[in-house]
Amino acid sequence: MKESAPRFVTPMSLPRPRGARLLTAFSPKLGRSVRAFDHAGFDQWIRLEADPGVNAFCECPRRVGTGDEGLLIDFWVAGRSNEEMLVLERGQMAAKLPSSVQDIPLRLVPAAEQAAAAVWVSNWQRLIPVINATRGLAAKSLVKSVLSLVRKPLALSLIEHELSVGDPAIVRGAIFELLRTGQLVAPGLHTQPLSMHTTVEPAP
Repeated sequence: MKESAPRFVTPMSLPRPRGARLLTAFSPKLGRSVRAFDHAGFDQWIRLEADPGVNAFCECPRRVGTGDEGLLIDFWVAGRSNEEMLVLERGQMAAKLPSSVQDIPLRLVPAAEQAAAAVWVSNWQRLIPVINATRGLAAKSLVKSVLSLVRKPLALSLIEHELSVGDPAIVRGAIFELLRTGQLVAPGLHTQPLSMHTTVEPAP
């Protein structure tokens, strides 16, 4: 899709459902806080945050149907050339979903897909706070050094050792931000817990 202002920028103003948790975090992709009322919504936010193919998103952008009884859309998502609405499968779905909302395709995210991403989500729960804590601290020269060094698969420990000048947290934050933006990749994060042995490699 052409570069333009996001269709949805802020979520609907919703009261916290009775008995629900309130989960909040800062989104480096959006530059604002996001919130969810259950772990399914929070985990899906992490997946969108960690996906370099997602340019923008908005949680709870609108309802489908009439009033408070309408179906709440979990996310609007915009990629490089498309956009879609997401509804997360939670237990028994009461009604058949429409195929689109405002001419935007609507997709049900099956519970099986959510479960399959558990390791990925768990790892990014550790990466995103480091990105946020070091946001704006990594010099451009450090970022270039990381990209120059990682010309082949390298363990996270080796990268940090080679670039260990000053605060190691800033080096780690720079690596994680390059993973978030897709300039580097770490396929093992899909299947193995994050560790100093995690292999980082150039993006395809």
